Amino acid sequence: MLVENIPLSLRNTIECLELPIYIKLADGACFPPPRLALGDTLMALGLLRNHGRPVRLYLSPSPEILPLLEAHPLVKEIVPPESGQGYELQEIGVARSGRPATWYARTVFSLKLGVLPVDRVRANPILAHSAYYRLARRDDWPSVMVDPGADRLSSLLSRQKPNLLVFPLNPGRGDFFWQDEAWWRELFSSLRPHFTLLAVGSRDYGSLASCLDAVLPMDDPASTLPNLAWLMTKASAFVGRDGGLAHLASALNRRVVTVWDSMASYRYWAGSRGHHLLFSNPYLFRYPQAGRMEEEDLRRHGRVNYINAQGQAVSVDMPVACAQSFARKAEEVFGGIANLAALLLSQREQMHERASVRAWMNGEQRREYYQQSLQWTLRAVKGELPAGENWVVPGGAL
Repeated sequence: MLVENIPLSLRNTIECLELPIYIKLADGACFPPPRLALGDTLMALGLLRNHGRPVRLYLSPSPEILPLLEAHPLVKEIVPPESGQGYELQEIGVARSGRPATWYARTVFSLKLGVLPVDRVRANPILAHSAYYRLARRDDWPSVMVDPGADRLSSLLSRQKPNLLVFPLNPGRGDFFWQDEAWWRELFSSLRPHFTLLAVGSRDYGSLASCLDAVLPMDDPASTLPNLAWLMTKASAFVGRDGGLAHLASALNRRVVTVWDSMASYRYWAGSRGHHLLFSNPYLFRYPQAGRMEEEDLRRHGRVNYINAQGQAVSVDMPVACAQSFARKAEEVFGGIANLAALLLSQREQMHERASVRAWMNGEQRREYYQQSLQWTLRAVKGELPAGENWVVPGGAL
């Protein structure tokens, strides 16, 4: 692609992505991290599909996720994991996006890219690991087997209009860069004449419930992952926030619209199927040099503030005058300079994500961008857009 053919708001200088590798494939066995959330598990199954051979899966899945693994033909056995079997991960006791800790992989794969608009600069764990292991198949969507008898939710389906599954509230996220129920209400109002709207994935839909035709609370006994997987194959389309259910939908339904409020999450979790709507587009993610921190940059942080794994605010004074003392303090508190750099870069990313959203949410562009995104989403779920077309909010200043 020629750079002059890329809109200004999507131009970037990213030539490669440094991708975390944390799922080990070796000798007919697969060793992911011992406990995975739904989205991570679906990524691992997508990798096994590309790998193409049955494996022993060393994992401790939750009871909710276990049926998806047991039904998959490439999981021949689920084995309790043992320490040291997989790739080493570094955990930092810093909360992020509602999770009590942040971790990063010590093994990294560099994926070269061509000249692409920023919404095509992405590689989820399926693609990253498939490229790392040099697999011939590199599809980047999850793999799920559907039980045709898991039809306990059939009574929710309408015969009068096409059924649209919506996932407007992600209870797995404790922090959002963007969330506006007014946008969702307006979207549902525009969709309702064309679809029967069925909401999934949350315990309580609050004021949004009145805009929907039916709601399925996540604590309903019938709201199991096999039942939801069956339901997604029967729906005309799916539109919802990024999260485990959006990944499940992308495995089973070709007409999926995923709403993202984080460019970082999009870059490392989105696949090529369906359409994506991005409400965050900070310049930081367009230029790799903006995301690097040298040691002299680290030593400008005389005080490091963060939220620990217990949800407590912590403040650490760093001895910036002496490089050796600074390194010793970083080792004592954070486990080393590399961990401190990862923490500060993570905080910097979040700061730019918030600033990018705040720039237009509090400005005159808000109404304009809402109109654009709502019209685009309506066209996407009706199947009126070319495959792979996305909508990205114009970026803000660095």
